Amino acid sequence: MNLQPTPARLSFRHSLPDTCRFDLLQIDALKDPGSGRIVHLYSLVARCHGCAQVFTAHEGAGFISTSVARILRCPEGCGEHALKPRVLRDWQPAAA
Repeated sequence: MNLQPTPARLSFRHSLPDTCRFDLLQIDALKDPGSGRIVHLYSLVARCHGCAQVFTAHEGAGFISTSVARILRCPEGCGEHALKPRVLRDWQPAAA
């Protein structure tokens, strides 16, 4: 089996993963006060639609950052979903 990446896998045209859906319950991030841009994302609390598990994700343990999105992964292996910066920047907690 050849495990070397192919040029197609390295292409920016490759679609972002979207094999699962999540409800974002909480975002812990440092934001630029002027633009609202996320400077550093500390953690995400999410609920997986596939298995209903609520989990906390940190960089390298539940999500990874790429140049175009943060990829959130279910710890039970249900799937993953790409969260674009705009989604995280504009996120608001649900009304109680």
